[in-house]
Amino acid sequence: MLSRITGILIIFLMVSSHALSQNDTLRFNNGDDLIVGEIKEMTRGVISIETGYSDSDFKIEWDKVTEIRTDQLYTVVLRNRVVLTSARIQMIEPGRLRILSEADGVQEVNVIDVVNMRQLDSSFWSKLSANVDIGYSLTKANNLKQYNANAGLGYKTDKWILNSTYSQVHSRQDGVDPTERMDAAIRGDYQLPNSFFTGAAVNFLSNNEQLLNLRTTAQVGGGYYFVRSLSMYWNGFAGVAYNNEDYEPSPEDPSVDNNRKSFEGVLGTELNMYDIGDLNFFMNAYWYPSLTEANRHRADFKMNVKYDLPLDFYVSAGVTINYDNEPVQGAAETDYVLQTGFGWEL
Repeated sequence: MLSRITGILIIFLMVSSHALSQNDTLRFNNGDDLIVGEIKEMTRGVISIETGYSDSDFKIEWDKVTEIRTDQLYTVVLRNRVVLTSARIQMIEPGRLRILSEADGVQEVNVIDVVNMRQLDSSFWSKLSANVDIGYSLTKANNLKQYNANAGLGYKTDKWILNSTYSQVHSRQDGVDPTERMDAAIRGDYQLPNSFFTGAAVNFLSNNEQLLNLRTTAQVGGGYYFVRSLSMYWNGFAGVAYNNEDYEPSPEDPSVDNNRKSFEGVLGTELNMYDIGDLNFFMNAYWYPSLTEANRHRADFKMNVKYDLPLDFYVSAGVTINYDNEPVQGAAETDYVLQTGFGWEL
């Protein structure tokens, strides 16, 4: 008897919870049509609402909506790049919205001034992102074997963005010295008002093309978002960096100490388009003019394209380039790597 009552209570709570999440309403077509469900997001001029009686979300043109009723919290991006977090939305009249944000107060805007809107999920897992992919090739000629792996872990809140990345390449071939390369980074950004942000990062690089056992670069500075929405961002960054480099002995003169420590300026830009259908595009470029070594400057460039597959799998391809106009004796000015992979993301 007790187990039956417990089962009934569980079913009741599940049904009640589902019903509470289905109390948003949308009116459109001059107020004649009404949909009840859960408003998920508005992007590219289309608002999506999930209902309990359809396998797929209803999608309605944003400018056709005449009434919105919802108790959900949303992140809202306006045309002037202002981002309103933990916001409640009311349509006070067709074409006019009242937005109540915990951090930014009350604003009234035109519907056409809202670029993106997404339901806010405050759970830990909703703020976490992770990915891992691998690639492998084997060639009979000279017994060439190549392995590459990439991984990333991120955490994003209304104000903070924390990211870490790791990339590694191993290559073995008969009669040739092994090729080794490792590239990793840890970065944190804090969002400021009016599209500004401040950030710090630590980058790690080793590759035998430039005789680098390990280059550790710690940088701090600030930047500005030229474009910022729920589907992409493009920013610029400026700051200073401390660079510590541990080199392999020079093959031409092993007695020479090539290790370096220096201060550098940092100028960079980053573009991330993460909601363009099944395609994701990422690119960044950084220039490091030395402040303590005359006429030396370095540059790093990275670009990656990812295509989403079912069940959170994906395929990716990317290129990374590292340049130093004053390499140590016996090292190359430029090192680059082209990678492809198959992976999974959270």
